[in-house]
Amino acid sequence: MKLFSSLLFAIVLLPLGAFAFQIRVTAVHDGDTLNAVGVNDGLKYKVRLMGVDTPEVDFFGNTQGEIAYQARDFLRSLLPVDSIVEVSNGSQADKHGRILGRLVKDGVDINKEMLRQGWGAMYFIYPFDKRYVSDYSKAAKEAYDAKRGIFAYENSDVELPYIFRLTSRNQVGRNQVGDAQSKKLYAADNYEKVPVYRRVFFSNTDDAKMMGYAN
Repeated sequence: MKLFSSLLFAIVLLPLGAFAFQIRVTAVHDGDTLNAVGVNDGLKYKVRLMGVDTPEVDFFGNTQGEIAYQARDFLRSLLPVDSIVEVSNGSQADKHGRILGRLVKDGVDINKEMLRQGWGAMYFIYPFDKRYVSDYSKAAKEAYDAKRGIFAYENSDVELPYIFRLTSRNQVGRNQVGDAQSKKLYAADNYEKVPVYRRVFFSNTDDAKMMGYAN
């Protein structure tokens, strides 16, 4: 199986500082990406859910099919068009100008709920906030154990989204994989030694060490 690609998938995070603001949802593209406008500033935003990776509706002309539409539709059920959502403190912008955000609606952490229901895999690439990793890992494990969403028995042949993107472009991954519980670090080709609900990713060993991970 193809492995993780730091070149394609590493999100370069540009801190926006501690902030929280409200957006109004205008469209939901897939299970982890939406378009919105700022409630106060009227600016247009593209938002990707922090820590969540859902099946691809359209990735360079390739799709994961029905499972991707199911994940998208579940997010749409949580965030209908015109929903007012808070983008919480600690969110960041990636190299594409998208907000990598933790979204909260009516007190519900939408990112965590997507993981808890199994419609995405936990997906953190350094730098990340340890508090969210721990919390989201528990939600992802609940879905994995209960066989929900992409982890359901009938979806056993569904590739994890980050694997699908690699295979779609015939790429080999290079990101090192950390175990969020044991803090042990593995080479990219040993990623399966880490449970899917505890995987975090690093482009280099120095970054991993800064976060307390080691071989």
